[in-house]
Amino acid sequence: MQVPLEILPSRRGHAVVKESDPPVLPVCGQPTVPGVISERACAFYGARWVLAPIPDVIHLVHGPVGCAYYGRNVRRKGYRLFSTNLEERDVVFGAGEKLYRAILEACTLVPDARAVLVYATCVVGITGEDLPGICKRAARVVGRPVVPVNAPGFCGASQAAGHDIAARVLLEHFIGKEAGEPVENGVNLLGEFNVQGDLDEIEALLEQLGLKLICAISGRASVATMAQAHRARLNIVHCRRTGHFLAEGMREKFGIPYVKVSFFGIEETATALRVIGQFFGATEVEEVIAQGIRAAKVAAAPFLSKLGGKRVGLFFGASRIGSMAKAFKELGMDVVLAGSQFGCQEDYQEAGNKVASGTVLVDDAHERELLEFVTYRQPHLWVGGTKERFLMQKLGIPFLVFPQENDPFAGFRGFVNLARQAAGLVSAPVWRLT
Repeated sequence: MQVPLEILPSRRGHAVVKESDPPVLPVCGQPTVPGVISERACAFYGARWVLAPIPDVIHLVHGPVGCAYYGRNVRRKGYRLFSTNLEERDVVFGAGEKLYRAILEACTLVPDARAVLVYATCVVGITGEDLPGICKRAARVVGRPVVPVNAPGFCGASQAAGHDIAARVLLEHFIGKEAGEPVENGVNLLGEFNVQGDLDEIEALLEQLGLKLICAISGRASVATMAQAHRARLNIVHCRRTGHFLAEGMREKFGIPYVKVSFFGIEETATALRVIGQFFGATEVEEVIAQGIRAAKVAAAPFLSKLGGKRVGLFFGASRIGSMAKAFKELGMDVVLAGSQFGCQEDYQEAGNKVASGTVLVDDAHERELLEFVTYRQPHLWVGGTKERFLMQKLGIPFLVFPQENDPFAGFRGFVNLARQAAGLVSAPVWRLT
């Protein structure tokens, strides 16, 4: 089936139409075509996506102040950042001493910080600053770890490279740094950022199975909890892109097995609980699932009549598109596009297995392609990040931000929130004026 989009020759293969099982997958993991308006972010921002929520460390950006401004807001939440504010003189003559003084000053301003993370940006990557040497020198003075995060924006095709760099930093400098015996019912949650309370919903379900959450990276990850993370018996990967590298590293280093699950949607949540419960031999799994499904279906029922048969387009982090496609199918909606700014073959394989024939799978779609697709298929709802929000609203398409802005979407209760918000957007009278 021909892709219903006008594709640049260099973009052919990045957008495909599912025709059969197993689906043909889009080309992915490639640099963005120069000149197009990509929806991607850089590797520096990918590192910030993972590391920003860690509360008890100093986050210092070694670069122009614009990089710090860009990295301050992650998932629409503002975090405190320090910056060396590199200027032309620093680029020409070097800024090693400026960075050293900035580290000392930041530690004076935040004396209780357990560590310092120093982020390299594009400027530093080009000038060749000796970031590791400066960090070691400063660490001897301030008496705490000063860790370089070598993630200049150009070091990868997308923010995905920054995710892996951040995971490597956590593995090398923070995880498992304190002794302790294994916790028999202990788990870690990897690739979960507690967006609007998602982590709270997941933790409540785990507690019903008698499990103890030791560390959630990085929605609830402090220096202390990461130091104890090696005591878990199982790692639960909720986001493949930000959690898989970490899970593999902890399996190799500490021997901790891991499972990849999703808590978005009724069926996915039930499957996740069964997989985890089977590992621990929990006997109350089916009772927890039955209660959750029963309550979710009753609460979501009033919204389903507004969503049945409506078309929806999905364009966000690739690790979520498969499970979210299934969740929208449970709402009675037809997924007409499932795409991401970046993703791996496993992400698109999972998404392809969970969407119907005729669905477009696309990697790194740029603004013109999204515009053409919306014009061609006229979805009733678009789900994605902030970058696509205003384009869709100008076209008269209701837009649901994901990761979400208001309520949790994870778990059984999160499914009800998803149904309520989607129904409210689709049925809002303002869209009849467009």
